Amino acid sequence: MAPIEHKYILVGIETDPTRYHGENASRPGLLERGATEQVLAHVAADLTGMFPAINRCSLSMAGALFDQTQVLRPQLPVYKALEALQQSANPGSDFEARLLSIGTSEGQMPLSDLQPLESIPLGLLQILPLLVSGPAKDVDDLAAEMEHRFLEQGQLSPHSAKGLESHFKISVNHARFMTITDLNAMLRLQLEHFGFLPLWELLDAAMTTVEGVLEVSTPAGLRFKWQDGSVHSFFESFDWWASRGAGRLVPDQELQSAYVDWTREYRRYQTMLSAHGVTVCQHLPGLEDAELGESFLVEESTVLPGENAVAVTEHSVDDVGILAVTVVNGERQMNCYPLKASGLNDLHRFIRKQGYSGDIAYPGHICYDKGARQLIAETLPRKR
Repeated sequence: MAPIEHKYILVGIETDPTRYHGENASRPGLLERGATEQVLAHVAADLTGMFPAINRCSLSMAGALFDQTQVLRPQLPVYKALEALQQSANPGSDFEARLLSIGTSEGQMPLSDLQPLESIPLGLLQILPLLVSGPAKDVDDLAAEMEHRFLEQGQLSPHSAKGLESHFKISVNHARFMTITDLNAMLRLQLEHFGFLPLWELLDAAMTTVEGVLEVSTPAGLRFKWQDGSVHSFFESFDWWASRGAGRLVPDQELQSAYVDWTREYRRYQTMLSAHGVTVCQHLPGLEDAELGESFLVEESTVLPGENAVAVTEHSVDDVGILAVTVVNGERQMNCYPLKASGLNDLHRFIRKQGYSGDIAYPGHICYDKGARQLIAETLPRKR
């Protein structure tokens, strides 16, 4: 039997994202098999009109829409799940072209990778993945045609677009066929436009399972490395950053705003990489062999606290929130940094467990010594 190959394509659907948020929020519907068959019939008719030879191939589709962060993930798990079901539906030695509709049973897809993740905040673009399977020669010829014709002629027919609206309970502003390569290229344009091209390079390396090492850096001085199936990031505390790290050349009076920018970008990279299912290992600069496994970092400070230093100081700024918490006990000062979403709660529990008590200061800015370029605790006014 001729080898069977698979081609990853999709319908990219521009919707009204306001429906996914707010008091009356509703996510796109999940379809049972009957409804999935109807949608797939519409989509297959459009594809056959453009590529008659696609009738020699199988077309597989699940009755679900996905955010691009769930589609563009390492190993492309949504498509791998479609492959597994297509192969199980056609186990014989002779390939048979067919339409494979994968619907829900009691609201659940047969494979977990085909279940849309409710933890992902939905956006403007929703994805309907499609798997084209068939003899290698047929699929290769189709792939070459699709790469060229989808760009100019890939718009879904009005009839099919109405079918998407009625079955998935969404509004369709625009819908078109794309290849997975098109979707990845669009993500690159989006991230590059907002100044996050290094982030796309990391995501692309994770999706295409690049071998070896890929190192990237950002204009703000962040460093990331793709290696051994993970992204390695390097967290810099304020004291390190300001004296030996990315902020060492920043003027004293600009340290706060620059470190806020650095932290904001660092957290955005962590959030986006995790949203795309990429494993992120955090390290301290120069300590790549030791991973930061906890949800927060505790740094022993060389600062000697002042006489009126507050026991606990939360350094926070605007939209970034709490960057660090300084804890003082006698002549000892510790600076603690949340590293994950759960880090701040874990950090507060750690402080209580250590038995620290006293005043808590919320200055609304970073307290630091400009000369020493180090975090310090807030100080109470001297009593007269």
